Amino acid sequence: MTDSTSKLLNKLTRGDRPLSCLARPEEEPSLAGTLRELLSRRGLSPADWIRMANISRSYAYQVLRGERRPGRDILLRTALSLSLSLEETQRLLVLGSCGALYPRLRRDAAVIYALSHDLSPEETEELLASLPEPGLYGGEG
Repeated sequence: MTDSTSKLLNKLTRGDRPLSCLARPEEEPSLAGTLRELLSRRGLSPADWIRMANISRSYAYQVLRGERRPGRDILLRTALSLSLSLEETQRLLVLGSCGALYPRLRRDAAVIYALSHDLSPEETEELLASLPEPGLYGGEG
């Protein structure tokens, strides 16, 4: 079991053999592995994800194999399609190197609202258009 962030910070700052806590390399989760795990836990196939999140088939399989990194909008459509929690969505965005949702940004706030109220990607698109903010279907993937 890994140490919590605060415990790790404490070990590093105490000075007593600080590098000993870094001696064991731990495998970091990958975006592709996390996506496959999320689909599996929800009983969905890659084809279900492709249809639900409106992603091209070849691109989606490259993402699932770890060959491509999806953009932020694809990850947001994925989160909305899979009804992910805000915490799961933030984790997915961070693993995708897309930056977490920030509630002070109007578009991000709208997406947080959509996630919290279980809106579909299409309903979220309508919400964004009504603000007006850029939609989730910007032509990527």
